[in-house]
Amino acid sequence: MFDSLYSVALPGTAKDKSETLVRRYPTAVTGLTSCAPPDVNTVYGAFMHRLGLDPDRQTMGQRPVLRAGDYERKVKPILGPHEWLTYRQINEITLELGAGLSKLMKAEDDSPPRVVIYAPTSRQWTLCMLACYSQGMQVVTAYDTLGDDGLVHAMNETKAQIVFAKADQLPTLQRVSSRITSVHTVVYYSDACGMPEAAQEALKDIRLAMDIDSVQRLGREWPKDACPARSGSDTALVMYTSGSTGAPRGVLVAHGGILAVCGAIEQLVPDVIDRATDRVLSYLPLSHVLAFFVEVFCLYSGLAIGYGTPRTLADDSVENGMGDLRALRPAVMLGVPQVWAAMRGNILHQVAQRPAVIQWLFHAAVEAKTWLSAWGLPTGVLDAVVFRRTRAGTGGCLKIAITGGAQISAPVQKFIAAAICPMIHGYGLTEASGLVSVQIPGDLSLGNVGAPMPSVEVKLVDVPEAGYFAANQQGEICVRGPSVFQGYLDDDQLTKETVTEDGWLRTGDVGQWVEGGRLAVIDRIRNLIKMATGEFVALEALESAYAASAYVAHICVVADARMRRPCALVSLTEQTARNVTADMVYNDLLAAGRLAGLPPPHMLAHIRVDPEPWTPENGLLTAANKLRRAAIHKRNESLLQEMFELMDRRGERLSE
Repeated sequence: MFDSLYSVALPGTAKDKSETLVRRYPTAVTGLTSCAPPDVNTVYGAFMHRLGLDPDRQTMGQRPVLRAGDYERKVKPILGPHEWLTYRQINEITLELGAGLSKLMKAEDDSPPRVVIYAPTSRQWTLCMLACYSQGMQVVTAYDTLGDDGLVHAMNETKAQIVFAKADQLPTLQRVSSRITSVHTVVYYSDACGMPEAAQEALKDIRLAMDIDSVQRLGREWPKDACPARSGSDTALVMYTSGSTGAPRGVLVAHGGILAVCGAIEQLVPDVIDRATDRVLSYLPLSHVLAFFVEVFCLYSGLAIGYGTPRTLADDSVENGMGDLRALRPAVMLGVPQVWAAMRGNILHQVAQRPAVIQWLFHAAVEAKTWLSAWGLPTGVLDAVVFRRTRAGTGGCLKIAITGGAQISAPVQKFIAAAICPMIHGYGLTEASGLVSVQIPGDLSLGNVGAPMPSVEVKLVDVPEAGYFAANQQGEICVRGPSVFQGYLDDDQLTKETVTEDGWLRTGDVGQWVEGGRLAVIDRIRNLIKMATGEFVALEALESAYAASAYVAHICVVADARMRRPCALVSLTEQTARNVTADMVYNDLLAAGRLAGLPPPHMLAHIRVDPEPWTPENGLLTAANKLRRAAIHKRNESLLQEMFELMDRRGERLSE
C-alpha cells in the first residue's frame, strides 16, 4: 500500500476485516513509550528532575500589567518586560504555596484533595499546579470562560475544597457561591496594577478568600516537606472538556499518562530546538489539553516558557510597546487553526495595500518557497528579501509553529510555512492525554496529522453507516496506550461506551492511513450529515476548507436531510468586516472551496454574515475556540430562516 516511513503496521493485529492493522511509530514497534525519564513517574518528579540538572535556569517569564486594558472602551494595556524565575525560585515558591494549600485543606475520607484552577494562562496557574502536585493533590482545570453552570458543575462534581482564581474571576465566584457545595476557600491573585473595582466589591461577599501571598506566608509559618503522588497510576488531573454541547465532562488523567506524552515528545523534538536559549510562547488556555502538556514538557525538558495572552500578541494591541510575540521572540508557538488563519489574514491584508507588482511578487514567492522546501532546496534569499517583515512580526525567531485543536486548511498551513516558519499539525483529544499523532519536523506534507505518537498505537475501524471501511484504509480512529485516560469522573457508563474492554479509546473521529503511514483526519462521526442527495457531508471538514478565505474569522456550515447543498453563517475578521460585501465574501468562499477540491454538492448555496464577532466571552465559541453550533444557530435564527426560505423558493431544499 505505502512504505512505513512514519508508522509501521504490526502483522496479525487486525481482529477481522472490519479494522485495519494496528500501526505504531517506528521506534515503538517493540514497546510503547511509557515515561520520561525511566525513574520519574509523576509530574512533580519530572520538575524535580530538571531542578537537579539546572537549578539556575530561567523559565516562566511573565510581563507585569502596568495598566489594565479595557477593550470595550478601546483602552490598550501597558505591559512591562518579561520577568523570569529560576527553577530554584520556582521550587521555593511551590513548596510554600503547597504547604499553605495543604494547611487550608480539610481532611475528607470520601474524596481525594482537589484544587480547581479557574484562571487564564499565567505564571501563577503553573505555580499553583506544581504546588498542588508537591502535596499529592489533584488539579481540576476549569476554563475561565466556562460559564456559571459549567463552573458550578466542575466544582461540585469534583468535591473540590479550594478554588484558585485570578481576581477578575471573583465576581463570577461570588455570583455562584450559593450553588457551590464543597469549596470553602478562594485563593486569588491579581495583576501588578491592582484589582478591578468589580473584584474588590465581590471580595466583600466571599466568605473566605486569601490572596496568593497570604497563602505563601501560611506555608512559611506551617512548613511541610514535599509529599507528592507515589505512583504513575495516581490521578493528576480532572480536566474538563470545553464542551461544545451539554455539560462539560471531567476527564481523569494519570501522572503516568502525562509523562508518557512527555516521553513521546522527547523522541520527536528536533535538533533545531536549542533548549539552552530557545523560548516557547504560552498563551493558549492551560485548561486545554494541548497547552497543558506542552507546558509540562517544557518544565521537564528545560525549554524556557514565556507567557502572553491572545489579545496582546501583536504590537498594535498594547500601548507604546511591543506585543508578546516581539517581546519574547519565541522559537516555538502553538496555535489553533483560527489563530493561524487570522495571522494569514492580517498579512494578506497588509500585502493588499501594496502596489500590484509587489502583491504578485509576494504570492509568487509563497509558491516558490513551497516548491523549494518540498525538494529540500535552500530558501534563505526569499526569507531575507520577501519574508523578513512577516517573520519579524512574530519576533523573528520562530522555528516551529504547531497547530492543533481542529483541522487546519491546507492553504493556511502552506502559507504560514512559507511566510513565517515550518508548521506541523498535531491531532489529539483530552481522553488521549493530548496527542495521538503529530507531523515530524521536516515533514512538509499537507492534509495529514503525521505519525502516531510513540506512546500510543492506532487502528481504524469500519463506520459502515457513513461508508468508511477498513478495506479502504478508512474508519473510526481508535487509540490504545499508557497515555489513554483513566475514565470519566463519576460516569462509568460513558467510560464503557468510550473505551473498549481491551483498552481501545474510540475517538469519534474518522481517519485514513495515507502515504508513508501518516494519519489523516477526514471526518467527525457526530458531524456527518446525510443530505437530500444521499451524500454525507462532514461539517468540520467543510469548515476547514472554507476557513482558507482571508475574509473569514469563523464559519459555521449548516446542512440537513432536506438540503441539496449546504449553507453557512459567517463571522468576518476585524480587518475585513468594514470593507467587504456579502457577495465578495461568498465568492471568496467558493474560491476556497474550489481550491480545496470540494465537489459541487459540497459548495455553499448561500451565506449570511453575522455582524458581531464570535468569541468565548459571548458563548459562541468554546474556550478552545471551537464552534458552539447550537448557540450560533439560536443567535442567528432570523438569518437562518432567511436562507431556508430562499432555498425553498429556489427548490434547493425538499419540502417537509
